[in-house]
Amino acid sequence: MNRSFLCAGFAAALMTLPLAAQAQSQLDRFEALSEQMTALTYEGLAAQYPVLQGLLPSAEWGRPERRAGRCALRDYERAVGEDGVDAMLAEFETAIASARPADLLDGTFSAGVPQGLTAAQVQQINNECGLLELQMQRLAESGAMQALQAQ
Repeated sequence: MNRSFLCAGFAAALMTLPLAAQAQSQLDRFEALSEQMTALTYEGLAAQYPVLQGLLPSAEWGRPERRAGRCALRDYERAVGEDGVDAMLAEFETAIASARPADLLDGTFSAGVPQGLTAAQVQQINNECGLLELQMQRLAESGAMQALQAQ
């Protein structure tokens, strides 16, 4: 095989590494933020509805959530660009650091919407990518949904 062809291929592969690392970094940040937000929400729900103690599922993401998160990040990036996604994640990180469970339950928590998108558009992206469906499925499988409906 031609040595220059191999060098060009190797150089092209090296150039894609920063892009893959950036995407992975964004996904890791998005996952951590989502897990923190879910844990705070569960904490608030359990305090408000003691019947949920021990029924709420883990806030940790698995493969399905990572796949859905990757989908959402791609859609956000198409809408607002990579810098917009980075700004959203940074704002989200700042907001979640001081958030209380009540903030998530009463609607006063307002981070996670990239500039240039509305909350409704973010919700649509999350729905289309399956993030909400996965959360509802986990709540149903754990018995938490049924316990809440019985209240």
